[in-house]
Amino acid sequence: MLTALVSVLFRPIRAGIAVFMAIAALFGGIFGFEKAEISHKKDGCLASFAVISDTHLTEANGRREVLEIGLEDMSKAKDKLDALVICGDITDHGYDSMWESFTLAMSRYDTSANDIMVIGNHDTWGSDDVAVTKANFIKYNKLATGRDISEVYYSTEINGYPAIILGSEGDHTYATVSDEQIEWFADEMEKASRTDKPVFIFFHQPINDTHGLPYTWEMKKDDEPGTGGIGDASDRILEIIKKYDNVFYISGHIHAGFSTEDDKTVYSSVERYDGYTLINSPCYMYSDFLRGGNFLNGTGYVVEVYENEVIFRARNFISGIWQPKYDETIELI
Repeated sequence: MLTALVSVLFRPIRAGIAVFMAIAALFGGIFGFEKAEISHKKDGCLASFAVISDTHLTEANGRREVLEIGLEDMSKAKDKLDALVICGDITDHGYDSMWESFTLAMSRYDTSANDIMVIGNHDTWGSDDVAVTKANFIKYNKLATGRDISEVYYSTEINGYPAIILGSEGDHTYATVSDEQIEWFADEMEKASRTDKPVFIFFHQPINDTHGLPYTWEMKKDDEPGTGGIGDASDRILEIIKKYDNVFYISGHIHAGFSTEDDKTVYSSVERYDGYTLINSPCYMYSDFLRGGNFLNGTGYVVEVYENEVIFRARNFISGIWQPKYDETIELI
């Protein structure tokens, strides 16, 4: 009875998506859309994973449904994903009820071989005691992904490629990063470099003053440098990153979308530097067109690793549409 009622309530959401998909199929070429299932862009893909960020789940069934539609798209991939990364602000306030909504959504779909959760600032707001919010992240990480962790930062692999997850240990909008986490990160980067493979770092907050920050945080021209970024630990983290080649730092937090060259006067979703690349993932649940870039919700990247390059493929997981005008290919050194 309850299942039937929920199905009826969500019919308008799915109906609206069906209409959008039909329009995209007819006019996709004009707008640069390609309706197709998830599959490798070309032969020789060594690893592939999806990245979304800022799902901001609440107790509302509608928000969970929006996430589930994207998870369903991933679960139907022709070439199964090696990982799904949710890059922070998984919940809106970190309450148990919100985490339970997330774990319910994740339990319904087999999206990848390795689901990876990153803590965001909103995920730390479920209690005035940061020990409680840390314990909740660890608890629901286990329930949603099966992963046992003891800190909000940890490392894993995506089909053999090093993946390092950083996380705030406080409850502020900026990140609180302990000396212990910095030392751990330096050690993990040194170990990862020995593999001679690209290294993927996931942290909810961007490096300070990148992706149009501080202006793109609240669209205020008088914001102080560092606003909207990691905060005090940013320079130390960046110095470690700069020691190595083929490093990809992936963040969320800003609530912007994809960007093209025309958008980069305000916001750039991908910034290339000597040896490393910074990628800001769009906000999945809702974006803000004022910050520049494509602003449809349900968007993220499918990342494909090849012998000599890494391709970031823009996708709307809600409508099942590729948006190739926003793709980025980074040659490996």
